[in-house]
Amino acid sequence: MFKRLMSLSIFACVLFLFFLPLTSLAAPEMTIKADAGLQNKVKYDKGLPVQFTLSNGGSDFSGDLVLSYSETYSLGAGLSVPVELAAGETKTIQVAVPGLSDMMSMGGPSIQTIFLYEGGWEDGKSINFKGSKTLSPGFFSPSSLFIATLTNNSDRLLQLDQISPAGSESTQVFHLNQMNQFSLPTEALAWETVDYLLVDEFSYGDLPEAVRQAVLQWIQQGGHVVVGSTENISAAMGNLSEFLPLELGAPSEAMIPSLETPVPVFEATLKEGAVPLIEQKEEVLAARMQVGSGTITQTSFSLGDEPVTSQKAYVDLASRFFPPVSGPNMMNQGESIKEMMTYEVGQVNELFESFAVSKTLIMGIVLIYIILIIPVLYMILKKKDKREYAWIIIPAAALVTSIGLFAIGAKDRIANPQIQQTGFFEVDQDGGLNGYYMNTLLSNRGGDYRFAAPSSTTMTYLLDTQFSENPLQQSAILEQQATGSNLTMRDMRYWSVGSVLGESYIENTGNFAVDLAVEDQTISGTIQNNFPFAIEDVSIWTGTRLMAMGDLSPGEQLEVNQPVQSDILPAASPIGSTYAYQPIANKEELKKARKQTILSMSYNQLESNESSPYVIAYTNDAIVPITLEKQRASVSAVHLIAQPFKPDMNLKGEISLNADTFSLEVNGVNGSSYFENVPPDPYLYYMDNGKYEVAYRITDAVDLKKTTWKELMVTAAKQNIGLSIYNIKTGKTEEITNNQQAITEAVSDYISPEGHIKFVVETSSANSQPEVTLPKIKLKGVVAP
Repeated sequence: MFKRLMSLSIFACVLFLFFLPLTSLAAPEMTIKADAGLQNKVKYDKGLPVQFTLSNGGSDFSGDLVLSYSETYSLGAGLSVPVELAAGETKTIQVAVPGLSDMMSMGGPSIQTIFLYEGGWEDGKSINFKGSKTLSPGFFSPSSLFIATLTNNSDRLLQLDQISPAGSESTQVFHLNQMNQFSLPTEALAWETVDYLLVDEFSYGDLPEAVRQAVLQWIQQGGHVVVGSTENISAAMGNLSEFLPLELGAPSEAMIPSLETPVPVFEATLKEGAVPLIEQKEEVLAARMQVGSGTITQTSFSLGDEPVTSQKAYVDLASRFFPPVSGPNMMNQGESIKEMMTYEVGQVNELFESFAVSKTLIMGIVLIYIILIIPVLYMILKKKDKREYAWIIIPAAALVTSIGLFAIGAKDRIANPQIQQTGFFEVDQDGGLNGYYMNTLLSNRGGDYRFAAPSSTTMTYLLDTQFSENPLQQSAILEQQATGSNLTMRDMRYWSVGSVLGESYIENTGNFAVDLAVEDQTISGTIQNNFPFAIEDVSIWTGTRLMAMGDLSPGEQLEVNQPVQSDILPAASPIGSTYAYQPIANKEELKKARKQTILSMSYNQLESNESSPYVIAYTNDAIVPITLEKQRASVSAVHLIAQPFKPDMNLKGEISLNADTFSLEVNGVNGSSYFENVPPDPYLYYMDNGKYEVAYRITDAVDLKKTTWKELMVTAAKQNIGLSIYNIKTGKTEEITNNQQAITEAVSDYISPEGHIKFVVETSSANSQPEVTLPKIKLKGVVAP
């Protein structure tokens, strides 16, 4: 018997050992290779493509790949991608991420940010895999210039690497269709990492439809395309051909300013709405067309042909088409608008009206309870000799009072979740709205809450704590669909607050019909509401002044007739927030605070796009296309809408431009020096040691071609810094030695054709005060009739 049992045991062990390898083979054996951005290079605070190559050496796999991404200190989520991979199969997947930073790596180089969940992220289990466990790209400053090209021969564009605009930390050139194993992104968000897309004699119209639509959406949301001209340019540019700024004619030859010898060109005329960039003897050689919030620049010559690229001044010429992109994400030395919103807007937007409970009402209830329970109840029971009833009445009364107090505080929080949506948007020339929003939810139950948005609206999650060591997918999951995305805020507690924020582009919304003129220091005319929703607090924002006009229903028009301080309206200037760190007592103050914070925040976007006054107003409609799925929410919306305008100014004769009529831009010459404005003074800056380029731009109200300049007055504060002015004609800088210095000879030599007056400010260790007051200028001239 014993021998038989022994034989059976040995046989069972052999069977177990025999089938064990088969059991192991039955599991997926996944390997992942991950690359972020372009050639593994990314820019802080910019959307980017991330490409995963997955190989399965085991059994079939069905589940989700999750990338735990940190966009900034305070923003991030887990990006989930469904994966179906058969045994032995290899697949490449590309996704778009709203942004990437190195915040996650602060927890250590081995921290895992890529996960696989067999069966899905909701109910599945995390499994091990080989290969990339995290993303390890090279990070670049927002001031770096990223140029992407579409060309059949990258050798034609080798000199693009030499472009180095002032204020740009570095220039990176990517020949997209020449990159090995890289797919052109099919989502506009992934193109955000590119500053300029250059199309060089390439059949763009043959690209897949999804790629072309993504590029068009990227342009509408602020992207820039530069294209040279060929004989079949309209056919070659596909869906972008209708936005080209030039109508081409017969081939010819022309001298291009800054080039030494003539080059082949096409005769060209401007299309309606186009702006010339280079003209030579009334011949248009380059022009730009505004498309939504972005642009398409076209030259009448090829940008890659040898007769053009072989000339010494080619780099200088090409630099004119790739100026530094001073977009909103470059404000505050790399701190993105979304990161700023987390505290500037978030502190107010995360306060809900239902948080406020009337102290008077509560004190009244408590007082009535005390009066009834102690003297009244005691006297009644004593009189009736029923004092033993107090053992029942007092607990019952306490319970009823507690329930009443709870009901008062919870009456607005039980039935539905509440959402406060706050944002600011700029109107583009096509009637689209481009801007930022914050969507804050107050939960009415515990569990998950899922938001949905189209592809033109990005979403990311405001983290509860910064530098969390827990994977971010435990807080929120972002899922991308064919036409949009979903974001799930996970495991929210009862009556807790969570925020989603991002960028949004809303097509064909409407605009303000602005017909205003300034004459004899009076602004007059009309403003009409062409939006499908009512707006309130319509104002003209000029300088730091808001000129209140009133409210407008859809289609309604108001008359304007108000005095101003001069015949030139200054561009909008920062208006500081007064509510971000103050207690808010009631509903009216809460709404006012929300308006004030988004007004203050909006300047970061507006100053990067325009140097002009604005018409602004607020709407209480929830215009951002983001919805809470499977549950109805009470929504309170406050959105600022801003539209630049150029009033008619019939300037003639002598004019004098004061300091507040110029727009100001500051850039570090070497790209690494830190500088920051010290509000509310627009001329006061904190500056590290180094060189800085300070550019003043003349308002568009002045016709530069009709103006003869007589005097340029430079006023500089007494401080230990070096100051020089750039001479356009000589290409050299000239030192400013006096606190007040007037230039009266050849004044136009210091003003560029675009109306820029440039200075170089140099600070050194000898300057013990890091705060620097920039020079102020005053310009006098005569405008011909």
